[in-house]
Amino acid sequence: MGTYVSIRGWVDCCEDGQVRLLREIAAAERAGERGYRGGWTFPAEQPMWDDVAFFAAHGRTGYEESVREMLRRVAALPAVDEDDRVRGVFRVHHEVDGAAEWQLRDGGLRCVPAPPGHDYLDA
Repeated sequence: MGTYVSIRGWVDCCEDGQVRLLREIAAAERAGERGYRGGWTFPAEQPMWDDVAFFAAHGRTGYEESVREMLRRVAALPAVDEDDRVRGVFRVHHEVDGAAEWQLRDGGLRCVPAPPGHDYLDA
């Protein structure tokens, strides 16, 4: 059968230019030879100051590496000004290894242990 990984989260962009670049990265991934297709959702209307994009996908163990590399590129998108970088959080649940949290912040991707209070999300 195989072992699976679930990745769910969102990216918070500070301006239209960052969203445009995120859409370009997502489109390139969709067109590529990756182990998954799509996963990104861009709401047509954004009821907040910033623009948000959501990602959710399940796949066989190993595909999370390509998602991690894509999110590194997203995290490195140019800042609007000094403090307005792309930011986000992703819950990564591996059927065997358990859960981790991927944080997009300060221009990079940090992989940290998942908060135990969020275990209900892995059901």
